Amino acid sequence: MELEWCLPSHDESCVEHLAKTLNIPLPIAKILFNRGITEIEQAYRFLYPRLKHLYDPWSLKDMNKAIKRIHQAIIKQEKVVIYGDYDVDGLAGTAILYLFLSPLIKNLIYYIPHRIKEGYALNIEAIKRFKAADVNLIITTDCGISNNEEIQFAQKSGIDVIVTDHHEVPASLPPAYALINPKQPNCLFPFKELAGVGVAFNLLIALRQFLHNQGFWPTGKIPNLKNYLDLVALGTIADMVPLIDENRVLVKSGLEVLAQTNRLGLKALKDTTGLNQNINVRNVSFRLIPRLNVAGRISSPDTALRLLLTKEEQEARSLAETLHALNQERQRIEEKILQEAQAEFEKTNHSVLAGNWHSGVIGIVAARMVDILRKPVLLIGLENGRGRGSGRSIDGCDLFAALSQCAEYLDSYGGHKLAAGFSITEDNLEKFIQAFEQITQSMLKECKQPRFYIDAKINLGGLTPQFVKYLSLLSPHGIGNPEPTFLSDVLEVKQSNIVNEKHLRLLVSQENLTFEAIGFNLSSLYPPPSPLQMVFIPYEDHWRGETRVKLKIQDLKSV
Repeated sequence: MELEWCLPSHDESCVEHLAKTLNIPLPIAKILFNRGITEIEQAYRFLYPRLKHLYDPWSLKDMNKAIKRIHQAIIKQEKVVIYGDYDVDGLAGTAILYLFLSPLIKNLIYYIPHRIKEGYALNIEAIKRFKAADVNLIITTDCGISNNEEIQFAQKSGIDVIVTDHHEVPASLPPAYALINPKQPNCLFPFKELAGVGVAFNLLIALRQFLHNQGFWPTGKIPNLKNYLDLVALGTIADMVPLIDENRVLVKSGLEVLAQTNRLGLKALKDTTGLNQNINVRNVSFRLIPRLNVAGRISSPDTALRLLLTKEEQEARSLAETLHALNQERQRIEEKILQEAQAEFEKTNHSVLAGNWHSGVIGIVAARMVDILRKPVLLIGLENGRGRGSGRSIDGCDLFAALSQCAEYLDSYGGHKLAAGFSITEDNLEKFIQAFEQITQSMLKECKQPRFYIDAKINLGGLTPQFVKYLSLLSPHGIGNPEPTFLSDVLEVKQSNIVNEKHLRLLVSQENLTFEAIGFNLSSLYPPPSPLQMVFIPYEDHWRGETRVKLKIQDLKSV
């Protein structure tokens, strides 16, 4: 199937004005326009994000109430629990809250629920244990917005709850002491797409300011929140929120901190994975984040959190090695589930697939199935008549909205437009599948999804090292700011071959210029046509002291 290529057009005079004013190449200005960045000040902030561009945390609804309640807990030395999620976003949020508050509150503990035994977010059994331990305050991170019943129970048990969360807001909000979520009604915070750790970080910015004004840290040793940005970047990247606006500022600065981090656990994990240079979103996503996530998927999330908090070098190395081994086991489980899910899809043609699968791994497999099928996919792990589900979606198909329309068949659900989780009894499975398939089919009809959005057409002669350095100003890349893609002129293929059985390697030429191009997992395009046009992403390759510009193939078409 030949996929549609989309090359947007803009008012050339406006693009040229932006390029001239900012002294950037014309293709870079076109990319900014494609991202909806058309004003000079807006473009400057995008190209050169600074921490001073962060929004006022006090504009988050209930921030004032939350800060005063935490201040009370510090003054009275109350017993406080930081309650996080078991994924990297929740672990990072828990870590920064614990690191900041532990010197201020002696009776501070953290709690991460076990994915299989307890499930996501607050649960009543855990709150009962907190009550027995005389806990006065729970501060959540990356969870709590959908825990109406559990927060009511905590309230009746004499425990205040401060919710910090970023997930979609249900129709009925929980009766928390304070609820900090930029997506809630009447919240004036300008940016709504923070990760959970981003919400927690804003809480700390406000809290530090408040405590400093109250006379804390009289010797001037005020905690430097910039030191937490390595953790903020990890959680933000891991949760796949749009890397725009405030998230872009946090991740850009956070990757710089991560590259030089003194955090022993992260240093050990970087050593274990060989990630000691090129600290970017892609390398962090493929090397660090899976190993931090795996503990919560198939073991205890406490292992990953201890790695983030440890101050012992030997413990850091041991925990990093443990996470590496767990990740290898996760990969084996994942491949088995993927094979079984693909076989089930071939039998049923359903995008809701169920089996006796490890519920900690099905989310990853769902993401891989989405890449294959290009439509929303739900996987459900069944055990003893009950199922835990995890789903992923594509742009234009709101997974949370689809689940909301099927809520009558679910025990619980939550999440975002592109990722969600839920629980269901097996008796409701057939009706749920029918309803979900009908809803998503309707969404897909309205969701035209060309595979490649092309940023600009470019002559290969323009792909100089200097131009690639300009491209680096557009990083970090992710949802909302993908790597820029370019359309070539007509190219001649000089050489072609398959590498490692699945990758396509080409030597292409134009006007006496020759470039090496690699198409990862594109062996199906061999042998390539010649002449051809190519959609590609340029990148710098460093080898034996030399730097060359190469092309990452996205698609090919015969000319």
